[in-house]
Order: sequence, then C-alpha cells, then structure tokens
Amino acid sequence: MLSDEDNELLTRVGPGTPMGEVLRHYWHPVLLSSELAEPDGPPLRVRLLGEDLVAFRDTSGNVGMLDIHCAHRGAPLVYGRNEEGGLRCVYHGWKYDACGNCVDMPNEPPTSRFHEKIKQLAYPCRERGGVIWTYIGRASAPPDLPALEWLGLTDSQRYSSKRLQYCNWVQALEGEIDQSHVSFAHRRLDGTTGSGRANVDRYRTVDTHPHFEALDTEYGVLIGAGRRAEEGSSYWRITQFVMPFWAMTGPYGENPTRHNRAWVPMDDDHTMMLSVTFHPLRDLQEAEIEKMRRGGGAGYVGEGKFLPPNAEPGGAWRPKVGRENNYLWSQDLQKTQFYSGFPDFWAQDAAMQEGMGPIYQRRKEHLGTSDLGIIRVRQRLLGAAKALRDDGTPPPAALQPELYSVRGAAVLLSEGESWVDATTEHRAAIPGTNPAGV
Repeated sequence: MLSDEDNELLTRVGPGTPMGEVLRHYWHPVLLSSELAEPDGPPLRVRLLGEDLVAFRDTSGNVGMLDIHCAHRGAPLVYGRNEEGGLRCVYHGWKYDACGNCVDMPNEPPTSRFHEKIKQLAYPCRERGGVIWTYIGRASAPPDLPALEWLGLTDSQRYSSKRLQYCNWVQALEGEIDQSHVSFAHRRLDGTTGSGRANVDRYRTVDTHPHFEALDTEYGVLIGAGRRAEEGSSYWRITQFVMPFWAMTGPYGENPTRHNRAWVPMDDDHTMMLSVTFHPLRDLQEAEIEKMRRGGGAGYVGEGKFLPPNAEPGGAWRPKVGRENNYLWSQDLQKTQFYSGFPDFWAQDAAMQEGMGPIYQRRKEHLGTSDLGIIRVRQRLLGAAKALRDDGTPPPAALQPELYSVRGAAVLLSEGESWVDATTEHRAAIPGTNPAGV
C-alpha cells in the first residue's frame, strides 16, 4: 500500500508536479510518423503530461509541436492553415514556424516589427524509428534519443501501433511488469496456446505463484519471475523496467521477435500505449505483420477495431471494445475458453486496469510476495521524484541514452543457477545477436 501523499506524488504528471518534472527529463514517443503523413497536412491535437499541444508537418517535412493556443488571444491553432513553412492562425493570421517563431503578423501595419517579439511555446521534435518524439523539458540542449534497439533497425524489421487507455499511466505500466497475472487473466481453458508456447503455458498453469526478485539498475529495475519447470529446472521470465515508462518482457521461442512498450501519460487519467514489435536480424514476415494487424498477440487491438477517429487527442486510437460494451465479457466464454471471460488479449489487461478507476487509491491495497517487482518500480519512481524535488538530482538514465540498449529475457535454468548471472548476454542488445527465449 501507499500513503495518499505518495500515491499523489506517483500518479500526477501535470506542470509543476514532482513526477511531471521527472517525466519532462525524457523524450516522449507521441505520434507515429504515419499520423502526420504529408507536408502541409492537417494539424493534430496532442495531449502530453497535461499540456494541450498541436502537431504539424510543415512544407519541408519538419514537425512542429506548439502550444495549441495562439500567442495572440488564445485561438486554437489546430484549425490553422498549414502552408508555406508554418502554421497560420485563422483568427487573425499570425503565423508560426516549427520552432515557434512568429514569422508573419498580417493584422499589424507592414512596418511593424512586433512579430519579432512573439514566441509561441514550441517543443523540439525528432523523427526516428517511424515515431515522432518530443521533449518538453527545460534543458536548453535536450539529451540524445534513448538508444532503444529498434531505433537502429529498418522499417521492415518493426511494426508499431498505439492504444488509448482510460486510466493513470502507472496503473497501466504496473500491469505490464506483473508476471503473476498471466497465470490467470491470460489463461485459456480450451487447450489453445500461442506459437511455441505450449510448455510456457503449462508452467504458468501448474506454478501460479512465481518467485520474484527485483534489482535496481542504472536505468530502472530488473525483475525476475521464476517458476517450476521440468524436474530440476526453473523457467525465468525477466522484465526490464526502463525509466520512465518503458517495459521489455521476455521473448518466446528460437530466434524470437521482441517487444518494447511505452505507457506515455497524456494526463493523470489517460495513457497512450505505444507497442513496438521488432526482429533484430531480419525483416518481419508478412504472416507476423498480418497477425498484428488483425489484433493478435499482446498489445495490439487490430486495424478496423478502433472507433471512428475524432478530433480529440488520441482520437484515432480508441478501441471499440471497452467499458461501454463490457469489454465483450461473457460468462459462457469464462466457462469454456478464457479464464477471464474476455476474448481479446489486450482487453484482459485493460478491463482490469481501467476497472480500478482512473487513479486507484493504493492505500486500500494488500500486496503480497508476487508484487515485489511492482513495489520496487514504485519505489524507483518515487525516489526519482523526491530526489529531483528535494535536491535537483537528475532522474536515472535521463542523461545517459546508451543505457536503453537492453532486452528482456526468458530462460530455462538448472536448480540453484543464478538467473542474473546466466542472462547477462541475453539482456544486452548486442548487434548481430538474438538469444532464444522459452
């Protein structure tokens, strides 16, 4: 459990909040490049850490991320004319470039130089890995982008999608790093298993109380969950929590695809999940991509399974399945196919996390040994917020992008073998390698 004071500290992300200040030390993956596909295309609303912004791609292909309200009298720039290298407010014609400079002020006399004194709030953007990143911190020179493995791969080696979740970002993140719930929420009753996962599903069904260990790292927390496997061996699935909101879980099978997910806070009550599946050594196969497009596997809702886009932030990423239709829960399915009763894998998580309410009051919790990883991640985040607030200490990995070059892992080990020592190379993103999962 947490005190109300620490729960507030952990979950609130708006300007001036301690956790919001921590988060502002990092680059945020806010949009897929495809969401701003064309130069001079329509602007897009963005909400990030409680701030309302507008994103646009200018004539030269540069991406701007501006305060949504025009510096003149606050009119919404999302309706602006995106033309000739800038975004022009349609109320009085003030025009801003991607850096926030006011480059034209046609409602003032031609001799006026007033526009030179006006600067629209603008955040730097970078585009890499098919993602548009923005930095809303206070550093005059932002750090480099995090050295996530998939950023160095070709477009054909990765697939990305997003999903809006209606709860606080920590609530969603905690579900991702929780290896205990997979024995229940994701269990199938009909004997069906994921490709190459029959043994793993058996381990999870037979041993529903994994042994957890958690170790602090320079970049976050390393979480090991060990279960009984074959006689004399243990199955360890190892999750990387990487500051401030990244999770990397262990892969499955020989020469596996890998997954990174980010739980990006839009505000206190809404989270945008970015899921990236990639292969370090080869192009993704069409069958793999098609499965993700249909919504197969963790994290992916599936194309055609979102509500019609609206103009609100994240409006293109609202799943059709949600609280309004009970996440398609069925007691018949609960008796015959899915332990949870929810047919969609991602909804098995979302229904639980959103069902806690926008921000759960953690003083009501009763945590057990299976919550060790979650406890340690909370402590890491709270420690970062208090250290920054109290003495200005930069949060972990914020200025060390090279620390992001890590992987999740999954291994079978002999009884008594150290999971930490045995997985050193499995957990390093070494170019040209791709250790097997289990």
